[in-house]
Amino acid sequence: MGPAAAIRTRFTHPTRRPRPAGTDPHTTYRDMVLFDFQAEIHAGFFVSYYRNFAVPSIARTLTGTGEMAARPLKRSYDTGIVIHEIIANGFDHERSRAMIGLLRRVHAGVPGSAEDFVYVLMTLLVLPLRWADAHGWRRLTDLEKEAATAFYTELGSRMGLGPVPASYEAACRFLDDYEARNLGPSPEGAALLAATVPALENRLPAWLRCFTPLVLALMMDRPQVADALGLKRAPAALRLAFNTVLRARAVEVRTRPLPTSPSFVPGTANIAVYPGGYTLGQIGPEAGLNAARR
Repeated sequence: MGPAAAIRTRFTHPTRRPRPAGTDPHTTYRDMVLFDFQAEIHAGFFVSYYRNFAVPSIARTLTGTGEMAARPLKRSYDTGIVIHEIIANGFDHERSRAMIGLLRRVHAGVPGSAEDFVYVLMTLLVLPLRWADAHGWRRLTDLEKEAATAFYTELGSRMGLGPVPASYEAACRFLDDYEARNLGPSPEGAALLAATVPALENRLPAWLRCFTPLVLALMMDRPQVADALGLKRAPAALRLAFNTVLRARAVEVRTRPLPTSPSFVPGTANIAVYPGGYTLGQIGPEAGLNAARR
């Protein structure tokens, strides 16, 4: 049985209602990401991706690697693939171990404070959950938030990061406090945004692509983030319309059955970057490919 079939056979709920809690925190979080909140968590990961450009110290670090400027579309998709491989397979699977090893190699020797690295990890936890809570077909449960927190606590430990917040509430406080002290515009952040906008355009309907910067500004939960990214703030009336559309979508989604196919299957094709599928050795910066293949 292939990975898609193995995952799919577990999910046959005929109506959209909260599924029973998973048998362990990782299963609960995997269900959230791959099934119950597919679009919402995906959108939240995009918010997380661009959020890093709004912190000057992190933007300088990302610029220094040269990867985002040289291969922006690949870097965007690779970032998503790495985290989804671990979510889909679990921490102890050989594919997940390879991805965690890649993360450790990529971050080894990279300048930046321990707090910066923990912040990047917390964006992956907090921002997708906030998006799902605000725009999803139902509110997240405390158990789901605890499961997500347990996942990123474990990921931080396996990456060798310093202590990370032990609860979702502590993670939110950490992220908000960090941003209050560190958000701001920078030439490096502006350059990264310009280089990576095509990654978002690639995912939008054709008629929306000329409005990509506006869509990105609307996706940011606070106007200060748009300012730090160098984006024009969306007018209040347009933000109201945007949120109304998302609420209408949430109401409509409640009428559909839960998805039975996962939003991500390891190794599968991606038209934009990996049209024939990918191997783990293709993931990550060029400098890390030989090490990843071994």
